[in-house]
Amino acid sequence: MRAIKRIWWSVVILALLISGAAWGAVAYIAPERELDFQLENEKVDVKEKALHMVKRMKPELVLTESEVNDLIKLGMEKEMGEHVQIKGVDFQLEKDRLIGDINVMYRERIPVGVRVEYEVDWREPNLVLRPAILSLKAINLPLHYLETVSIPLDLPTGETFGVEGVRMEKDRLLVLFDIKFPFQRK
Repeated sequence: MRAIKRIWWSVVILALLISGAAWGAVAYIAPERELDFQLENEKVDVKEKALHMVKRMKPELVLTESEVNDLIKLGMEKEMGEHVQIKGVDFQLEKDRLIGDINVMYRERIPVGVRVEYEVDWREPNLVLRPAILSLKAINLPLHYLETVSIPLDLPTGETFGVEGVRMEKDRLLVLFDIKFPFQRK
């Protein structure tokens, strides 16, 4: 009888330890804040910004952090795999990277907060975000869960007007233009 009680209490204690570890793991990977796909601006009119740039005679288009955030939200897929749905995102512009907090739901039950870093590049006619780092808290994850994101900017380019590249600064993204005047030597 005593042996059965010991086994019973051992099983109960082991079950409590496993439950506590599972709860701790779920609490550890949970998102730190609630995120969604709500747009901050009604519409990001890139063409209007480009025309304003021409009026200022400065060959750079300035996109604020909130405008970049909205453009990414509009162009981002809502699925990261077979069992993973993206529930919300928030991106910050750093000096040479785009850093994002992404809330995902695994198998429609477990909320997870991940951090992703993208390298930003220009590939005519899109702004291209290439994944550089994917992490869950301090744990790096494989990048194959992420895809390259292409954001069409629909810029008015042509023979006299082309995009030279992009440059990131704190809280803003600059699209640099190359203006070719007809009287320039080639």
